[in-house]
Amino acid sequence: MKFPASVPAALILILIAVLGLSSCATIPDHGPVVSGDVVNDDPLEGVFQLAPDGPKAGQSPIEVVRGFLAASAGYSDDHAVARSFLSPDRRLAWRPDTSATVFRSLDTLTTKQLADGDEVALPTPTVTATATIAPGARAAAGKSSSAPGPSSKAQAAAGAAGAAGSDANRDVAEVVVRAPAIAQVDSSGRYRVVAPGAKVEPRYFGLTLIDGQWRINSLDDGILITRNDFNVTFKPYKVYFTESQGDYLVPDTHWFPSAPGSPELPTALVRALLDGPPSWLADAVATTIPTGTKMSVSAVVVQNGTATVDLTTQARLADDRERQLMLAQLQTTLGQLRTITSVKVTVDRTSYNIPSDSAPHPIVDPPVGGAAVGIDTKGRMVRLGIQGNEVVKGLDGLNQYNAIYGLTSPGVSYDGHWFAALSTDRSRLFLSEAGTDSTVQLRGSDLTAPSFDPQGWVWTSGSSGVEAVEVSQASGESSDEARVPVEADWLKGFDVLSMRISRDGTRAVLAIMDGGEPHVFLSGVVRDDEGRPSRLTQPEGLVPDLASVRDVAWVDENHIAVLGRRLPGSANADDEQIPANVDRPWIVEIGGTIEQIDAVPGGAQTIAVGDGESTLVAGTSKGTQGRSGTAWAQISTARWPAFPG
Repeated sequence: MKFPASVPAALILILIAVLGLSSCATIPDHGPVVSGDVVNDDPLEGVFQLAPDGPKAGQSPIEVVRGFLAASAGYSDDHAVARSFLSPDRRLAWRPDTSATVFRSLDTLTTKQLADGDEVALPTPTVTATATIAPGARAAAGKSSSAPGPSSKAQAAAGAAGAAGSDANRDVAEVVVRAPAIAQVDSSGRYRVVAPGAKVEPRYFGLTLIDGQWRINSLDDGILITRNDFNVTFKPYKVYFTESQGDYLVPDTHWFPSAPGSPELPTALVRALLDGPPSWLADAVATTIPTGTKMSVSAVVVQNGTATVDLTTQARLADDRERQLMLAQLQTTLGQLRTITSVKVTVDRTSYNIPSDSAPHPIVDPPVGGAAVGIDTKGRMVRLGIQGNEVVKGLDGLNQYNAIYGLTSPGVSYDGHWFAALSTDRSRLFLSEAGTDSTVQLRGSDLTAPSFDPQGWVWTSGSSGVEAVEVSQASGESSDEARVPVEADWLKGFDVLSMRISRDGTRAVLAIMDGGEPHVFLSGVVRDDEGRPSRLTQPEGLVPDLASVRDVAWVDENHIAVLGRRLPGSANADDEQIPANVDRPWIVEIGGTIEQIDAVPGGAQTIAVGDGESTLVAGTSKGTQGRSGTAWAQISTARWPAFPG
């Protein structure tokens, strides 16, 4: 292929990685438990420690509250600086680890000191009345305003009492804080993006004078934290679960406050693992750790690089293979921390036998490996290469269908042997093995682009629902017996625009329209004992502020690319103004943040990703574009690029 002079040299070099030179790729069937960059990428490296200021003499109640909020991001010595803003009764009782509410910045935070006669909206959903503050009441020290029922009502009234007049003439005050949330992190460390326009719940802080200085003596548990402070203080960690057949490890992201060498992190990760996967993933992964298994001691002990995980007696109920997979989960999860080089499992401080013979080696973050394919201007299946398009040999039967129906939306299996495509009216799925004369034709309507999983199935969704076809059983002109309907009742009434199966075969990401409302859903793939797909679990929503969506693709084990638009002015979008009516790619971390990618000149219709974000390509009306940094450039006239999978 000859590149125009306008194509940057850096882009040409990257295309070698994006498009590949090999004609096929194979899925590895074994490998080490701790795999490459996944475990050696130390999230602690380069972490800065926040050094917030403590309270200053003579601060007003509002200044004290704002100082406390700024200091809450400092986790050193169990929030010692933040606790210095609290009264002695509250310093030990306050629990900052129950939740974190992420908001844009202190500039977007509003604070108000309540005065006598103010009507206070009580901080509890079970009480809808308001309280009129009467002069002379006293704050109830040592109680949290988050408690429901009458105690909250009394406390809200008491916490704001005496707010009229100068600070010198009263000894209690209440400050109400409103901060539009970008995200919420729960007590287990799971991150959830907040939908735009969500109701902003007020936070109430009761203060009292102690030795002439205002201190907070009534507040909710958890913290409010700015986006910038959150990015410094919290880091994402993956907790790994075993795919149902034990061949892959599947991540679940948790966010924890991090400090280099933090002794709490190993314990937090093991507890998250023992708590199990999120509900949407639970039926798609294996249960290798017996129900009820907990840590028998309060912490994971790390000595000389070895982490000792001591479990309760229930762990002995696991059979040999379950024990091996349990160890693989622990090694990969804890292996993210560079301070840990090995894991030892004990039960009630006694030995725990885990056989080493024939131990499984589940794969972490399986690679794509192969080159992207597309449909060229003559309607042929081609591989996109740095030297130009290469027509895939042995697909004469498939290519002949182009003259009758036209071909669009190609797909290729991970081993590079099977190919699929749709007719231009999306009423037929064609499936062909390279080098054979037969092409299978399966009929439907409104079919989505085919997606291969590593277990040997090709997936599509249409007006009749989700289906999977076992490629090894497909033969002849039509192979209806190889088609398996996949239960997904929650999709009824939705129009599926795109569906892609993860590279470990355990998850599906779907772009759908519900009337005029766009959504991206993540669902677990449930299989029977023989590995046949049977059901998609109730989904988890991603990117709640979408204005439109066109396509989705997997980036790696924990990231998804979404082609669409987010609402202008969304609190979750980047600060840069988002142009209206422009679809662009977004890199979405599952259980995490969202990264904006520059729009493709001329407009993207589809997206595809190979091994990592740097291999992102876009299909346009004129071919395929790739990028280097923020620049996009034409790399092929073939359309609808698709990597294996």
